Amino acid sequence: MGAFTTILEIFNSLDITGKIIVVLLTVISIYMWGLIAGRWRYLNVIERGNLRMFKRLKEFKAQFLRDYLQLFRDFPDSSRLPLYRLYRVSCDFIFNNDTISINDFPAAEKLIDAQLGEQVNELEQGLNYLSVTATIAPFLGLLGTVWGIMISFRRMTTAGSTTISTVAPGISVALVTTVVGLIVAIPAAVAFYYFRTRINKQIVLMENFSRELIVRMQKLAEQELKE
Repeated sequence: MGAFTTILEIFNSLDITGKIIVVLLTVISIYMWGLIAGRWRYLNVIERGNLRMFKRLKEFKAQFLRDYLQLFRDFPDSSRLPLYRLYRVSCDFIFNNDTISINDFPAAEKLIDAQLGEQVNELEQGLNYLSVTATIAPFLGLLGTVWGIMISFRRMTTAGSTTISTVAPGISVALVTTVVGLIVAIPAAVAFYYFRTRINKQIVLMENFSRELIVRMQKLAEQELKE
C-alpha cells in the first residue's frame, strides 16, 4: 500500500503532459505483458506438439506410401500445430488422386513452402509490437525528459532563481517519464529476442520435417512405381 501511495503521489506531481506520457506508456505496457503471456503459452504448446510429431516421423517405418496417411491419424483435423498443417497439405495433394505420380512431389514441395510461410507468419504474430514498443517507449520517455527540462528552464527564467522548488517540477517530469519509458522498453526488447530465438528453432524444425517427409514419401513412391 505504501508503494502504491508513493507512485500515486509521484504521478499527481506531474503536469498534464507528463501524465499523458506516463498513461500512454502504461497502456502500452499492459498490452505488452498480455501479449508476452499469450505468446509464451502458445509457443509452449507448439514446441511440445511439434517435437512429438517430428519424433514420430523419425521413428515411423512405412512399407507402403499410403501408410503415411495413418502417421498422425490420432490428431484432429483442426489441430493448430504447424507440423500437422504441413503434413496435411502434402498428403491432401499427393493422395488427392487414385494414382500417384512422381511429378506430384515438386508441386507438393511448393505447396509446403507456401504453407510454411503462413505458419511462420502465425508464429511471429506480436513480434512487431514488441519491436516497436522497444523502440518507441524510450523516445516517449525522452520526450518527457525534454519537456521536463524545458519546464525547468522556463521556471528558472520566470522566477529568476535556481532554487529546488523552482526546478523540481520539471526535473520530476524528466526523471519519471525516462524511468517509465525504460521500464516498458527493456522487457519488450528482452521478450522480442527471446521469442525470436524460439521461433527460429521452430522454423528450422518445420523445414527439416518438410524435407524429410517429402523425401521419404517420394522414395516409397518410386519403389512402388518400379514394381
